[in-house]
Amino acid sequence: MAKGDFIGLPLATLTSLRDKYVTCLEAIAVAGSSYSIAGRSFSRANLGEVRDTIAELTLAIQSANGTRIRTTYANFS
Repeated sequence: MAKGDFIGLPLATLTSLRDKYVTCLEAIAVAGSSYSIAGRSFSRANLGEVRDTIAELTLAIQSANGTRIRTTYANFS
């Protein structure tokens, strides 16, 4: 997923998506990232990808509601 993919989506959609990803993160934390049933192995989403997606959604939410702080640094060297 490229950075900025969520920018421009409606705030309600962004909030709903972030809530779902947080639920996913909780499921991974409680049940682990992989499990086995009747000899078959299954994997949940990659924890790093879920964490990164939550961060991207949070930035998009901050951008949508005007609370995102942008800092610009000048480099004079």
